[in-house]
Amino acid sequence: MKKRGSRKMSNATDDLLEFFKVYTSSLSSQMMKIPPDFITKFVGNIPTTCTLERPQAASWKVDVCKVKDCWYFQKGCWPNFVEDNLLQDADFLTFCYLGNSLFCVNIFSPNGCAKRGQSAGTNVPTQGYLNKGFVRMPRKFWNAHMEKHKKLRLDATVWVENQEWDVGVLKRHDSILITKGWPKFVRDNNLKAETSISFQLTNNANHLSFIVMFCKSN
Repeated sequence: MKKRGSRKMSNATDDLLEFFKVYTSSLSSQMMKIPPDFITKFVGNIPTTCTLERPQAASWKVDVCKVKDCWYFQKGCWPNFVEDNLLQDADFLTFCYLGNSLFCVNIFSPNGCAKRGQSAGTNVPTQGYLNKGFVRMPRKFWNAHMEKHKKLRLDATVWVENQEWDVGVLKRHDSILITKGWPKFVRDNNLKAETSISFQLTNNANHLSFIVMFCKSN
């Protein structure tokens, strides 16, 4: 397992197209209007389908459709994007166009703080992971969210903010284990005995991916 370099997608350069929107549930829960001046920058070559990607690598496919004289993100996974990211009134969103029909999206709460990417599944608390070469996941979590994966061994990515590690997931009898790459993940993050850890399964359909969060016990 190798630790890849940080992927800080939010550091857009000046030549990238970018716009912002303030989320309003009454107007944008089913579709989000794209600013007309932004659309003109495509010079008629407007993509019909786009990918919205959060910095932690979760992504959603959405359609770009014209309604009367305006263009919108809608259909596809836009309602899922709203739900998965727990969008609320007055949330501030920035959309940076990276090319090839891909937008990087950053979300900020009304208090000015960035919102973490949300997951398609539930949190998975773990214990006793420091002195072992693996960490165990609850079987019911797998059955609820990952049963479609039929292989006994899977490659996966775990994310801590903007850094990623490659790990292996092993299905063994009634246990689901993160094995390959786990000891290095523990060392790289300097995890201590008083630190608890949780996983959130992202809704990246093409690759098994988790956002990892730490919390020190009182």
